[in-house]
Amino acid sequence: MTGPVTGEVPGGRAAGDDVALPSFARRPVLAVAAVMVMLELAVASRYGIHRDELYFLASARHLAWGYVDQPPLVPAVAWVTLKLFGPSAFWLRALPALAGGAAVVVTALTARQLGGAARAQTLAAVAVAAAPQDLAGFHLLSTTAFDMFFWSVLGYLVTRLLLSGERRLWLAIGAVVGLALLNKLNVGYLVVGVIAGMLTCRQWLLLRSGWLLGGAAVAAAIASPDVAWNVAHQWAQLAMLHSLHSENSGVGASFGFIPAQFIVMGPATALVWLPGLRRLLSGPVGRPLGIAFLVLLVVYAVAGAKSYYLAGMYYPLFAGGGVWFEERLAGRRSAWMRHRIALVVAGAALALPLTLPVLPESGLATGSWEGAVNKDLSATVGWPDFVRQIAVTASRLPGTDRRRLVIYTGDYGAAGAIDLYGPAYGLPQAISGHNSFWWWGPGRAPDDSATIAVGLPRAYLLTLFRHVQAAGQVTTPGGVWTEERGAPIWICTGQVESWAKAWPAARHYD
Repeated sequence: MTGPVTGEVPGGRAAGDDVALPSFARRPVLAVAAVMVMLELAVASRYGIHRDELYFLASARHLAWGYVDQPPLVPAVAWVTLKLFGPSAFWLRALPALAGGAAVVVTALTARQLGGAARAQTLAAVAVAAAPQDLAGFHLLSTTAFDMFFWSVLGYLVTRLLLSGERRLWLAIGAVVGLALLNKLNVGYLVVGVIAGMLTCRQWLLLRSGWLLGGAAVAAAIASPDVAWNVAHQWAQLAMLHSLHSENSGVGASFGFIPAQFIVMGPATALVWLPGLRRLLSGPVGRPLGIAFLVLLVVYAVAGAKSYYLAGMYYPLFAGGGVWFEERLAGRRSAWMRHRIALVVAGAALALPLTLPVLPESGLATGSWEGAVNKDLSATVGWPDFVRQIAVTASRLPGTDRRRLVIYTGDYGAAGAIDLYGPAYGLPQAISGHNSFWWWGPGRAPDDSATIAVGLPRAYLLTLFRHVQAAGQVTTPGGVWTEERGAPIWICTGQVESWAKAWPAARHYD
C-alpha cells in the first residue's frame, strides 16, 4: 500500500486501512446478470438491424483509427462480428448484452467496496438490470453500450482507490479511460467530474501522486491512434461535436435534462439512486463520486446534453443506494429489502415495451416522431423493404442506366442499408455526404449517368442535375414511423458537374 487517504469511513475505519470486505454475493448477483443478458439476447433478433448498426457495418468495410462521429472501437467490433457471423442482428448485439451483464456485476462489486453485504449488492445489481436506459442501451451495438460499461468499471476503480489509498490504481484507471476514449469521448467528462470531486474533498495524497501522471500517460498512449486520425482529418470529431451541440442544445434541452433523468433511468430506480447519492455524499470514500455526479448533472444540463449521457454515473449511486438500504434495515426482516427489489422490478416491467422490442412491430408508433417514445426501436424497422423499393425504382430504368446506376442518399442509415441488402438486387454501393460516408467519397460513381437519390431536397439536386423527377416516397411496414418514412425518391439525369467537383459541398454532419 502506498499510503492511506485521510478521513473516516462508516464504522470508524480510516479510509485506506486494510479492512476485510464483505463476501461477494455471487449467486444472487450472477443470477441477476444472467437474467438481464438472457432477456437482451431473447429479443436481439426482433424487428431488424438499427440504422446506426447499418452504419457501423459500413464503417467496418472502411476500417480506420477514427471516424467522424466516433473513435474506432464499435466499427472494429462490427468488423469482427461480420467476419465471424455475417450481418446478424443477434451476434451484433451479443457483446453489448454481455457488457450489460458485466455492468451488473461490477456495480455489485462497487457496493461491496462501500461495505455492502449480500442484500446491498443484490439491490444494486437489480437496479442496474431494471433501469430503462440500461435495458435500452445494452440492446444495440452502439457506443452507448460500451460507454456505460466503461463508466461502471471506472466507478468501481475510483471507489477502490478512495477506499484503499493504493495510488498504483491510477494506472488501471488510465488504461480503462484510454479504452473508453477509443469508444466515445464522453468519458472525458467523467474524468473532469472525478477530479473535481477529489479536489473538493482535498484528496491531496492521491492527486499529487506520480502514479496519476502515469495513468494519464497510459490513457494518452492508448487513445493516441484516434488522436492521430483526427490530426490527419482536420479534427473531424471536434467538428462533429460542435455540429451536434449547435443542433441539440438550447434552453429547452437545458431545462429538460434534469427531469428527463427520472424518465430515462425510470421512476422506480430513483428509490435506489437518490438514497445512494445521499449515502455517497455522507462519507469520504463515496463523497468524491457523489460530487462528480452533481458536477456532471449541472454541466450536462447547462450544455443541453442528451439525457442518456449521464447514465454511466448512476452505477456508483445504485451501489450506494444498496448500502443505504442495508444499513437502515439492519436487524429487520429481509422482507423489507425484497419489497424494494419488487418495486424496482415492477417499474422495469412496466417500462419494458418502451425499451425493448417485446411488442409486435404493429405496436410501434405510426404518427410523427413525437409519438415514438423510443425512436431506436422504430429505427430497426423496414430496412430490407426500403432497399426493395429502391430496387423497384431501379428496375424501371433503361438497361444502360441500370448498369451505370448511382444511388445517392441523404443519411448514413439509408446508405448502410443499400450497402448491406442492395447486392441481392444487383444494386451498387451507395454514396452519401452524411458523416463518415462523405470522407469515403463518391468512389467510382460514374458521371453523367442516372442517379436514384433518396432523402435529399429537390432544390439541392437541381444544382447537380438538369432533370429531377419524383419516383415515389419511402414507405414502411404497417406505416410505422421512421426517420426515412415519407422521404422522397428521385430519378436524376443530366448531371451538370462531376461527382469529384460536387463532393466538397455534399458534406453534412449531424
